Amino acid sequence: MTRIRQIRACFVLFFLLLSTFSAPSWAGGMIRDSELEAGFEALSAPMANAAGIQDGIIIRIIIDPSYNAFVAGGRTVYLHSGLLLKARSAEEILGVIAHEIGHLAAGHVPLRSEAVQEAGLATALATVAAAAAAAAGSPDAALGLAIGGVDTGKRNYLKTSRRDESIADEWALQLLDKTGVSSFGLAEVMRRLSAQNALPTSRQSSYYSSHPGAGQRLATFNDHLSRNKGSIREISEQDMRLLQRLVSKLAAYVNPPRQTLTKPFNVVWPRSEAEQTPLAIEADTALYAKAIAYYQYGEMRAARDTIKTLLEDRPDDPWFMEFAGDIHLSSGMADKAASYYRAALAKRPADPLISLSLGRALISTNQPAQLADAVNVLESALKGEPDWGFIKRQLAIAYGRLGKLSHADILLAEEAVINGDKPRAVLLARRVLERTEIPVSLRSRASDILLSLDVPLIVE
Repeated sequence: MTRIRQIRACFVLFFLLLSTFSAPSWAGGMIRDSELEAGFEALSAPMANAAGIQDGIIIRIIIDPSYNAFVAGGRTVYLHSGLLLKARSAEEILGVIAHEIGHLAAGHVPLRSEAVQEAGLATALATVAAAAAAAAGSPDAALGLAIGGVDTGKRNYLKTSRRDESIADEWALQLLDKTGVSSFGLAEVMRRLSAQNALPTSRQSSYYSSHPGAGQRLATFNDHLSRNKGSIREISEQDMRLLQRLVSKLAAYVNPPRQTLTKPFNVVWPRSEAEQTPLAIEADTALYAKAIAYYQYGEMRAARDTIKTLLEDRPDDPWFMEFAGDIHLSSGMADKAASYYRAALAKRPADPLISLSLGRALISTNQPAQLADAVNVLESALKGEPDWGFIKRQLAIAYGRLGKLSHADILLAEEAVINGDKPRAVLLARRVLERTEIPVSLRSRASDILLSLDVPLIVE
């Protein structure tokens, strides 16, 4: 299977939903942030390993206030921001992730993906990819927002059977037991959802409608809890701190900046089912959220001062370095931003999102000597995210300024394919082929584009 087919298989369900809605009904977006994704993936890794998912799972976060999570493709778990911000314990978040991993382990998702592909709906990929590129291109965005949030009232396609949910629950309980995490958080989710049965459908959580049978499942979880009281350890303080930081960061981006500065989101969860005394949030985590709020508010001096304080306390933190780069890039300090991104990349080698940010900063310096370096780091970013059109556009800018117009055109043609802009893709691919002296590799890529679009290589 080619790379593009793998990507389509992974995301096609999600994109199917997005493609069916008009733009005004979009309620949120997919947020791309290296720290959030890496953090949740690290926390999920023990459960993924226990499920036999060799390469781990991929976490993507959707900006949507509804309480929901779902899976698509071979190993991708989508978490709504509403789930993470409304959770009442660390065990609740890990429990929901365990359940979604259960769907992956049970092989439920490939069956759905195949059904979508047979319906000929893979072109939905371009719809969201275009939005992702446009949003990621905002100079003021610290996070790439792939605008195209899922309308929670139109999630019928993702509804699963009671049988599937029962199987995923069995997997979840096994995975939680194997990794020493209590299932009390998952039981609490079902307790709240089962109470929604009495509500009108319009007021029910989308998680209730897409994950049926909450009452019976609650009984299963309660029975499991009663039989496993003494065998479960507390979540480590390190993991609790990490979860607090991730959720606090997400809240700082999602909530209005003024709210974060005056009444910050407080991630206070019980230490365990037995120990309800909450673990107070760390000072650095609270200050991090404040720095983000200043940034969101456009108070760049305050943002720079705050991140400086954080780096003085934790000089080796790659995420603080990355965010310092975001602040300085948005402040028009491209050289300074590049130095911060380089430092972050040294801690996170080959990270595609940090590489993308560094490439953008190098281009923004307007120094010819930096362009070759920009090409190198953006090529590295593209290896990690080969189907992200915005990276291709940035790389095209760098090649264009170096005078390598055919390289720029082929990248822009590939971006157009991802964005579903067939006329532009054809125009650019043919422009490449019309040139006489171009590398064979570029000629091959241009030909592949035209063939994939069912367009003749030669105009009659």
